[in-house]
Amino acid sequence: MLNKIIEEVKKTETTADNIIKEANVKNDKIINNAHGEANRLIERIKEETKKEGKIIIGREEESARIEADNIIKNCEIEKEELGKNSLKNINKAVKIVIRKVMEGK
Repeated sequence: MLNKIIEEVKKTETTADNIIKEANVKNDKIINNAHGEANRLIERIKEETKKEGKIIIGREEESARIEADNIIKNCEIEKEELGKNSLKNINKAVKIVIRKVMEGK
């Protein structure tokens, strides 16, 4: 009778060991799957971030182009005004130069 009990205990221990081994295998699979899923998510987030970054860069480049165009237009307007003003003052300058030459200076 004692041998039978010992044999049953051994079978139970063997069954428990098998259950533990199977649980460890399943645990490893779950952990590996979780790592794989995490890596896939990280890669997807990286790609989405790159796309979003390109969109932001594109918007900022367009904004910079518009600002640069406005600066160029303003500079061209200012250049024209300076040119007009210099032409207005050239007569005065010529008269001053002629007078100085006439005075002998």
